[in-house]
Amino acid sequence: MANEIIAIGGGCIDHLSIVRRTQDGWEQCDTPLVQGGGPAATGATAIARLGGSVELWAFTGDDYHGHMIRSELERDGVDISQIRVVPGYRSHCSYIEVDADTGERTIYGSGFGIQPEDVNTFYDPSRAESARAMLVTAFVPEVAIEAATRVHAHGGTVVADLFRVDGAVSEMVHHVDAIILPEFSVAPLVGSFDVPRALYALAELGGSMPAITVGPKGSYYLAEGQVYHCPAFEVDVVDTTGCGDSFHGGFTFAMAAGMSQHEAMRFSSAVAGLKATKLGGRSGLPTLQEVTRFMAERPDQARARRLSDGATV
Repeated sequence: MANEIIAIGGGCIDHLSIVRRTQDGWEQCDTPLVQGGGPAATGATAIARLGGSVELWAFTGDDYHGHMIRSELERDGVDISQIRVVPGYRSHCSYIEVDADTGERTIYGSGFGIQPEDVNTFYDPSRAESARAMLVTAFVPEVAIEAATRVHAHGGTVVADLFRVDGAVSEMVHHVDAIILPEFSVAPLVGSFDVPRALYALAELGGSMPAITVGPKGSYYLAEGQVYHCPAFEVDVVDTTGCGDSFHGGFTFAMAAGMSQHEAMRFSSAVAGLKATKLGGRSGLPTLQEVTRFMAERPDQARARRLSDGATV
């Protein structure tokens, strides 16, 4: 039987280091950190840390990085039974520089975008019939469409972690409830940095809960036809790697837990905020108890306001 939550997308291994600029113009790297990464895999890990029952549909090679990817996910409580091991395939990895002053990162990927020709045969969409929520990425969109149809047939919610809504995912986005994009996706979508217009455009594609994340400024989302702004929690940022992934994972967990859209946005902001306080995409991923305490200690932070009249929810 499938888990309560399904995440569809690849995993990788991240090699990270904080980079400091010296007075004589050089750059100095701190002690490096090596850990699992990738949008869906980190989203699934966030869900598992929160206590959710989650499985990941992905694939790795039979190499050293592939073993690391699978073992870390399993250690964190992610069901890896649906991760296919492809003999001779080179597992994905990333090299990430984290700015010591801002926490912003520069990512260099290796091996991404290359998939086995028969990847669509790796997964059984019927497993999604028992899922209460599903997190999808641009990975195997044909499989995601069929799985999403089954999730919806049983009253579940589909969340998408995407950078764009055209190309290979142009059909898949019509089967997603919460399309959540980063801020750099706004201008390509509507021709300018017009967040409300972008949210309405996403709604026209079928998404009932579209959202745009804007980093330290929080997020914007559409609910009941109105645009809301949810500020970010105030934290001491160490590394923004994985903040978006953890936000998506937190939102998917919230949907499975039966939270309202407004509750889910604030909850996801807390998950992402806590993650930002540590180096690495997964080091700061919190437990549900930690998130609950963090939010309770900051009752006035990350409260969404309706843009039309400033009303707080």
